[in-house]
Amino acid sequence: MSHLIFQYPKLLISVALVGTPITYLIYLHQSLSRKINHVSKKGILTSTTTHRVSTIPTSAISSDHLMYYDMSSIVIRKTLLPSVSKGELLTMYLRHNMCLFSSRFPQAWILRLMCTREERASFTQGYLQNLKFEEGDLVNGVYRILVRSGGKVELELKTAGAMQGGRLLIEIVESGDNYMFVNETVMWKEAGEKAQMPMERGLAKGLHELASWWLLDAGTRFLIGLKEQKGL
Repeated sequence: MSHLIFQYPKLLISVALVGTPITYLIYLHQSLSRKINHVSKKGILTSTTTHRVSTIPTSAISSDHLMYYDMSSIVIRKTLLPSVSKGELLTMYLRHNMCLFSSRFPQAWILRLMCTREERASFTQGYLQNLKFEEGDLVNGVYRILVRSGGKVELELKTAGAMQGGRLLIEIVESGDNYMFVNETVMWKEAGEKAQMPMERGLAKGLHELASWWLLDAGTRFLIGLKEQKGL
C-alpha cells in the first residue's frame, strides 16, 4: 500500500526482509493467492480498465499516458459479517487495516520520516481509530481521500519519481448473498517516460501484492471476528 517508498527500493528491501525468512514470504504469497482474486495490467491508461475509479483526470486517460493497474478482491458471505450498512462496514474495515499498515509494515515506518510533523499525526492509532474517512481526510501521510460514497472510498497517492498520478480505491461491492472487498491501485506516467513507476519494478510489485492480499485477508477476518465475538 505504500507506493512512495518504492523510489528507494534498496532501503525497502533491506528493512522488509530483515528477520523475515524468504521461504516464509514465498509460502505466504502462495497461501494468500488461493484466497484472493487478482488482476494486474500495464499499457495505455483507458477508462475501460479503470472504470471503477471516478477521480482519474480525463486529461490522463489517453494514449499519452501509460498505466500500471492492480486489482485484488476477496468474497465473503454476508451472514459472516456484522449486520450494519456497507458504509459502517467499510469504516470499520478501513480503521482496522490502516492501523495495521501504520504499525506493522516497514514501508509505513520509513514513510513517517518523509512526512512533515503535521502529516505524521495521521499515522497514529488514535487518529486512525477515530477517522470517519471522509473527503479531504489525510491517511497515513501519503493518502488523501477524494471521494467517499457509502461502501466506496477513493484516495489520491502522493506522486513519486516517474509517477504523474495515482489512485487507491477500496470498495465493498454487494453481489447476491456475498460482499466482495475490492482493492484497486492505478498509477500513470507519460508514455515517453523511460523511468519506471514504483509498481513496474519486480520486487516492489511482489511486496505490494503481498501487503494488499494480507490486508484484504486480515481485514475481512477482523470483521468476521466482530460478528462472532460481539454479535454485531
